Amino acid sequence: MKRFIIGITITGALFYVSALYKSTTLMMYGYAGAALLILAFLVLIYRMYAIRCAVTFPISIAECGKPLTVRILIENKSILPSLKFECLLERKHRFLKGRQKKWLQGGIVVSGNNSFDYSLVIEDYGSYEIRLKKVRIYDLTGLFYMHKTVRCGGVVQVLPNMQEIGVHMSQAVRTFLGEADVYDEFRPGDDHSELFQIREFRNGDKLQSMHWKLSAKQDALLVKEHSLPKACPVVFFLNYKKEKQRRPERVNAYLVILASISFSLMDAGCAHYAAWYSNSQKDLVRVRVDDEESLFSFLSGYLEETFQKQENDLERLYQEKYRGENYLFALSLDERLRLLKNGERMISFPAQDWEKKLKELELVL
Repeated sequence: MKRFIIGITITGALFYVSALYKSTTLMMYGYAGAALLILAFLVLIYRMYAIRCAVTFPISIAECGKPLTVRILIENKSILPSLKFECLLERKHRFLKGRQKKWLQGGIVVSGNNSFDYSLVIEDYGSYEIRLKKVRIYDLTGLFYMHKTVRCGGVVQVLPNMQEIGVHMSQAVRTFLGEADVYDEFRPGDDHSELFQIREFRNGDKLQSMHWKLSAKQDALLVKEHSLPKACPVVFFLNYKKEKQRRPERVNAYLVILASISFSLMDAGCAHYAAWYSNSQKDLVRVRVDDEESLFSFLSGYLEETFQKQENDLERLYQEKYRGENYLFALSLDERLRLLKNGERMISFPAQDWEKKLKELELVL
């Protein structure tokens, strides 16, 4: 609208000067300017209703520091082309405060469907909500424009890099028994709620394990074996509290440390729970991590969270929600990069030299 105001001011000045000096030429310029303004206004009003916009991401997982393709889709229902357009993208990080905005320049928009690809480089790890906020629509001359408000977007995730750290497991961790919804596929156990297999009778089998009905049908002594729960001896509490200041370097370090610890536990064969307080669900949630698929599922879900400024007693919430479930070790990582084991501080990662400390870290469980 600023350009329209400038155009109206110039046109009015032409009429004023032409009347003051009785100039027919300036009067004609004034009429031409007024006609141009009216025509441009009518064309823009028409285009405001004839153009539809959207934003998509061919790949919703990006690498830190690498270009991400952002695709702007424009449907022009009118027969009139547009020489150019501009669109405003807004980027919001789930962990960090503030929003980043950027205007993107576009080319000719012809009648029908149009697609424009742009490269966006993301420098920090985390989950980003990228939205198309406005589109600046120009007239046939490219001099005047109007803003069309658009509400569409999507989520792009930049997963943190993972470093392998040393994990040393005790016999108690390796043979930990407890309740779980996942069972061992190769070894039997003592969980009577789940059947592992039915096999032939062997010397030393107890009479209580006999399957009498099936034995009578098969005319052979058959024994039922129960399943062995694959319990998690370690719970990894992610106690992140939103900070007052915007510190992308610390958030990057926090995400790399938690991903590296979870990955190293999984790679060492130590199934564990990652637990945190979900602001969206208003409750403590946990994810079992025992393979690569569950690891990336955990990271993807955690990056989607938003966090509050108050601190939660995660261990107390965990014990209240999962009563009767035991674990051997509680690891905890907070926004100050402090790693605790069973309530005692193991290490505090310095802000400037945290990568070196992470490589030297040895988890003894």
